[in-house]
Amino acid sequence: MDATLLKISSVSKHFGGFTALSDVSIDIARGERFGLIGPNGSGKTTLFQVVSGMDRGATGTISFDGEPILGRRPSEIYHRGLARTFQLSRVFPELTVLENLMVAG
Repeated sequence: MDATLLKISSVSKHFGGFTALSDVSIDIARGERFGLIGPNGSGKTTLFQVVSGMDRGATGTISFDGEPILGRRPSEIYHRGLARTFQLSRVFPELTVLENLMVAG
C-alpha cells in the first residue's frame, strides 16, 4: 500500500489570461494532517475545486488512493472517498449558540 493518499502533480488552472494555479505539486500521506493557507486570491479554493472535480478544466495529474481523479465528476470522486465541504459563515437565528455550534460538528 502506497503511503501517499493524495498526490497532486504539476496542476495548473487558467481562467482566460489569468493563471489561478501554476504547476502545483503536493503529496499528502495517509494519516497526515495538512493545512493550506494563503492570502485571498492565492488559489486555495481553485485547488479544492479542481481536486474535488467541481472544476474540470485543469492540467496535470491528481490521484487519490492510487487512482487518477483529475477530470472525473464530483460524484465519482466522492464515491472513492474524497469530498469537500463549503464554508458557511452564517448562523441560524432560531437556534441557540450551542445548537449553532453543534450544527458544525
